[in-house]
Amino acid sequence: MAAPFRPCDHCAKPAVVHNTVIVNGQMNEVHLCAEHAGAAGIQMPGQAPIHQLLGQLAQVAVTRPRGPACPECGHTFHDFKTSGLLGCAACYEAFATTVGPVIERAHGGASEHIGNVPARADDANQRAALLQQLLRELETAVSAEQYERAAQLRDRIKDLRPTASARSDGAA
Repeated sequence: MAAPFRPCDHCAKPAVVHNTVIVNGQMNEVHLCAEHAGAAGIQMPGQAPIHQLLGQLAQVAVTRPRGPACPECGHTFHDFKTSGLLGCAACYEAFATTVGPVIERAHGGASEHIGNVPARADDANQRAALLQQLLRELETAVSAEQYERAAQLRDRIKDLRPTASARSDGAA
C-alpha cells in the first residue's frame, strides 16, 4: 500500500521531505517538495555537489593505499602491515626494502636465520657465513685501497675455502 500523498507546505507539488520535530510536547511537521527542500538547504539523496563527491573519492584513495604488489600473489605491503603476514615466498623479494628492516627489528637485528640447525650443518653454515662476511670486507678494503688489510683477508678466505684435495678426500 502506497504512503498517503502529502503536498508541499509551500506549493501543491508532492512532498519528498517529511520532517517531524517534537519540542516541549508540541509536534511540528514540515513537508517540502524537492525544489523547496533545496532552497531550505536540505541535500537530496543522489544530488550531492561535485566537490563533495570528489572529496569523498579522495578520502577513499587515502584510506586504502594499495602500493606495489607482489607479482606472484598480489599481496601488498599495506596487507603485510595490517595482517603481519606475507602472501608467498616471492613477497620477500618484492618487498625486500620495506620488509627487511621490519624483520630485522622483529628478530633482534638479525637479517638471516639464526635459529636451531642440525649439528652437522652448523659448522658448514658458520663457515659459509664467515666466508661471505670476509668477501664483503675484502671488497670494501680493496675499494678503500687498504691493500695490506685486503691481503690479510685474502689469506683468511683462502684458508676457509675447501681445496680440491680436501673435496676429493671428503667424497671418498
